[in-house]
Amino acid sequence: MRALVLRGFGDATVEEVPDPVPGPDEVVVDVACVQPSVTECMLIAGDPVAMHDVLAARLAAGPTRFGGHEFAGVVNGPGPFPPGTRVTAVETAACRACAACRRDRPDACPSPAVLGFTRPGAFAEKVAVPATSLVAVPDGVTASQAAAVQPLAGALHGHAIAEVRPGDSVLILGAGVMGVLHTQVARHGGAGQIIVTGRSPAKRRLALEAGADLVLDAADDVLPAVLDATGGIGADVVFETAGGTPGAGLAGTSTLELAARCVRRGGRIVMVAVLPRRATAPLGLLRERAVALLHPRSGAGGYSPGGGAFEQALRLIRRGDVDVDRLVTHRLDGVDALPKALDITRDKAAHGAAGPAQVTVGPWGWS
Repeated sequence: MRALVLRGFGDATVEEVPDPVPGPDEVVVDVACVQPSVTECMLIAGDPVAMHDVLAARLAAGPTRFGGHEFAGVVNGPGPFPPGTRVTAVETAACRACAACRRDRPDACPSPAVLGFTRPGAFAEKVAVPATSLVAVPDGVTASQAAAVQPLAGALHGHAIAEVRPGDSVLILGAGVMGVLHTQVARHGGAGQIIVTGRSPAKRRLALEAGADLVLDAADDVLPAVLDATGGIGADVVFETAGGTPGAGLAGTSTLELAARCVRRGGRIVMVAVLPRRATAPLGLLRERAVALLHPRSGAGGYSPGGGAFEQALRLIRRGDVDVDRLVTHRLDGVDALPKALDITRDKAAHGAAGPAQVTVGPWGWS
């Protein structure tokens, strides 16, 4: 099969590689559609964000497979779902052997496997996935939508950990993919006033269409506008989605300082953005104002015995409560288009992209 191979930072090519051989309790999936995440693009480019050292060590040992955790495909082999079942997969799988897993706390597993990061992902024509990670895609959800479900599941995790209550004022810093998804989740989850900041006029329009009550230009003085909109109190919850490497079109670390000043005393900040490992943080200000700094978890979630975050995200898409299609403006054909998709996703502004560029990999008739 053909797959993306990374030979060095910034050096990604599509090459012939062996077909995946499923291990015990694994299933092979034919990839139908995949999209790069911004984090994957930053790591492939060599940006010093989380897991940079891990990837650097792998590259030092030779060419490696990396990336591809946001995808949809079709089961090709025995497992919990019959062959031909349309699926996506949770990116994080607990080891199921450590003390935390034995105590039914997979969220505390110290060494989970992460699709595309610690094991080959779906930047390929086929991918082997732990059977327990598979999530069936319901009728009415396209391959493109299913490939975009992981960021939406991440937004659901963020709102769960922030315990957004009915009527809470919510400030979302950033109007990119995660900002727009958080806006939609907040609007359908009972939040009160929703304020969004963004630099791009097009993305600010997307945030307004997604349900924001007030959209601010991030280049303006945001703090007084937020205080004015909240009666001088500040936002109950702030989702920081804009920070990260400026070279990737992100806002550096200044948005964390802004979040700390815009949140109310005793409020909550959720760090959605992936910052450099040694990023500065206004810890003194957070302590002084008794602000909680939270980080959403990865994976399916354990909030309800009736389903995890991925299942709920797919329901929201199927019902039309959340629109992920508006965030996919660039679609490419064939696995050989993966390097171009990485370029578009890493510098969306230069290519006029609202979100990640998607690649249709397999001709399985799944629209």
